[in-house]
Amino acid sequence: MRFAYQAVERIPKQLAEGVVYHSEEFEVAALLCACGCGHRVMLLVPDSHQVYSESGMATIRPSISVCDARCKAHYVVTAGDVEMLPAFSEALAASVMRNQIARHANRETKRSTWTSWVPTTFAKVLRKIASLFGG
Repeated sequence: MRFAYQAVERIPKQLAEGVVYHSEEFEVAALLCACGCGHRVMLLVPDSHQVYSESGMATIRPSISVCDARCKAHYVVTAGDVEMLPAFSEALAASVMRNQIARHANRETKRSTWTSWVPTTFAKVLRKIASLFGG
């Protein structure tokens, strides 16, 4: 199987075989599993993967490990070509999924802390500046 690269605004509901859909705006990519099982693979870009086009063909780094499907496929996509790697064991797949979930939960906690801090601090700075000018 070979994978073409397709830049999209939004990931389509129905994915075509052999296409990597990449939304730069939403920082995600999606494809159907290279093993042929039909599993929808979602990638967070740039948090977990880099996705780009090489002459219209997809390259994805690092390797894709499909830990949430029966196939447990593991592969690399380079200029559209797929190199299958040894599948993950059930134990390793479960560990990877737990670590991924924890990493993203931690990132969201940090992000929500940052976004709640910024408006409050910005308002304080504006009030301070206004007071300096008699406001």
